[in-house]
Amino acid sequence: MIAFHLSRTFNMGTLEDINTATVIVATAISEYLWFFRFFFNLLAYSTVIIPTILLVKWVQNHHRDSEFYHRTRLGAFLRLFAVGRPEYQLIPDEKRSDVDVRLDKDDIPEMVPIVKSSNRFSNDTFMLILCFGLIQCFFVPMGFFQEHIMTQLYPRFDDSGVEDKFHDTEFLLLLNRLVALVICVLLLFYDYKNQPAHVPPLYKHSFGSMSNTLSSLCQYEAMKYMSFPALTVGKASKLIPTMIMGKIVRNKTYTTKDYIVASMLVTGVAFFFLSTPSFKQAGKRAGATETTISGLILMAGYLAFDAFTPNWQKKLFDCKPPVSKTQMMLGVNFFSAVLCVVSLLMQGTLFSSISFALNHDGFARNAFLCSFFGACGQFAIYQSIKRFGPEFFAICMTVRQILSIILSAFYFSHPISPTGIIGLCIVFGAIFYSKLCGRLSGSKLRS
Repeated sequence: MIAFHLSRTFNMGTLEDINTATVIVATAISEYLWFFRFFFNLLAYSTVIIPTILLVKWVQNHHRDSEFYHRTRLGAFLRLFAVGRPEYQLIPDEKRSDVDVRLDKDDIPEMVPIVKSSNRFSNDTFMLILCFGLIQCFFVPMGFFQEHIMTQLYPRFDDSGVEDKFHDTEFLLLLNRLVALVICVLLLFYDYKNQPAHVPPLYKHSFGSMSNTLSSLCQYEAMKYMSFPALTVGKASKLIPTMIMGKIVRNKTYTTKDYIVASMLVTGVAFFFLSTPSFKQAGKRAGATETTISGLILMAGYLAFDAFTPNWQKKLFDCKPPVSKTQMMLGVNFFSAVLCVVSLLMQGTLFSSISFALNHDGFARNAFLCSFFGACGQFAIYQSIKRFGPEFFAICMTVRQILSIILSAFYFSHPISPTGIIGLCIVFGAIFYSKLCGRLSGSKLRS
């Protein structure tokens, strides 16, 4: 049909010209097909986002003049959702008077800061190792069950001789969010008295959920339009966009040493990934052989959204009083679950996935275990972001990927090239340099 219209429009007489024009048109359409998919996803999300914005604006404009928002449970919830609890907000030190700050400092003995500094270093070291270990312990089995679900056949309850394969990964993400929500509700019910007042409005958790969803969408689309080396270098450079977004979102300041360490880490990780046989094979399976403008746009979107998510969560953690990990997890998973439901309804796969879970033996068990380990892993993620910041989380996930490749290389006898060894030396040299500079500056401060 395309060739017919082209021949009539441009008077192409030969079959070769028609085929060439058809290929050009098809290539142009496929190049920007991601834009239409991205647009339709945003259009689906807007069915939730626009009413939410209108509701928030309405409550913010009318909550002071109506008793409904102060005397009814529904009104109180709407006020918490759109306005928060600003009356519980504590005054940060930089906004307090000089007299109050001076009085507070006069009440503290001179030796306390040194003792606190030493104890804090020990506690931070312990928590750092604990967070890193828990992330591995929870996400490794989660990945195992996720791979099992997506690759294995499941027999039907009514006919064990018939086996089917499950394909919808977004439904697994929805189950992960729902299991995490149940765990959060139980923890909040059990530990309600120890939870701090939730000062920021609840709708602010939707920003992190939305950016996380869009980063995943950009990542999957970028694989279709980028070559393997460009895709690898882009993923390896996550730390630098995280630092830039920290400056934008949290007004975080970084020293020259921080940028040097980040550049060393990015270079070392890129060297290591590009020289790893398993990554090269994955790149060949990805399909794209060259990087296009669409791929660069999608990779930039992925890095920006992915860097925004932990920085925004860290900003909420830095409120006074701070948001607890359970509150953060509840808010993020609630909005993420809503977005997953909207996307599944748009694709028409929600009810078919539920039917698959109810009619196939073993699927529900594996899906629950996958979701349970993923929900538990979220606690380790939020603890690491709250305690050490999004920069540590980016480094932690990168090192986790490196260690997984090293373990696979030893177990399956895969060789590591000299370029990969150089990359490893650069990565761990950068981490050692960062810790050494931190200890030297701490020693100067104590002296």
